[in-house]
Amino acid sequence: MIKIFRNIRKILLLENKFTKYLLYAIGEIVLVVIGILIALQINNRNEANKLKKRELVLLAEMRVNLESDLKDLSYNLHENKKRIASNEAIKHAIEAKLPFHDSLKYHFGNVFGNFQLTENVAAWENLKSVGLDLISDDTLRNAISNLYSNRYAYLENMERGLDDRYQWDYFYPQVLKHLSIDTLWVSGNPRNYKSLMDDAEFLEVLKMHITVRKVMQENYGKTEALVHELVRQIDNHIQHIEK
Repeated sequence: MIKIFRNIRKILLLENKFTKYLLYAIGEIVLVVIGILIALQINNRNEANKLKKRELVLLAEMRVNLESDLKDLSYNLHENKKRIASNEAIKHAIEAKLPFHDSLKYHFGNVFGNFQLTENVAAWENLKSVGLDLISDDTLRNAISNLYSNRYAYLENMERGLDDRYQWDYFYPQVLKHLSIDTLWVSGNPRNYKSLMDDAEFLEVLKMHITVRKVMQENYGKTEALVHELVRQIDNHIQHIEK
């Protein structure tokens, strides 16, 4: 093809047909430019397809991570709800001056303990390493960043800065002072039930512990809702890419 173009140029020049040669040269340049543009378009399309594949792989990995987080959050919500119920049962028994009954053993055994979300951040770390721009949808990208950078970080601060600290600095000393735990989260007994009921400090610490447990329950619930919403957004975006 190149040899043919060269031959045509020679013929036109020999015949001194400069105008025709000029038009031909311009046409040849245009063809070359068009060829370059087509090659660039094909290359860009190939690169875009590669990015889409990487995006799909990462989002699939993140979805698996989030499903694991949902299981963890569900467990925390379920168990924390039982912890709140046991604390409130003991509070009611103390305030109502109820006599000790074997049914209270479970609640005394289940009164102590908190929870922590062990979030799976493998996909999030991968995304940060390659760049958040890999996620082609702005709304989804912002939702991902909000969950991992803001909500999970806030929840961790609440777990460690509020819940964990209150458990060990304030509530646990009262548990040691008044309770004998036969089997943690199964059975426990007050060392002296009357002394326990007369201890105003224990009751106040217990009330605050209930408040902390409810605050954590609310935060786990909000986090669970955000994760569910993010999974929904990921599913919609994956379907959009695959069409």
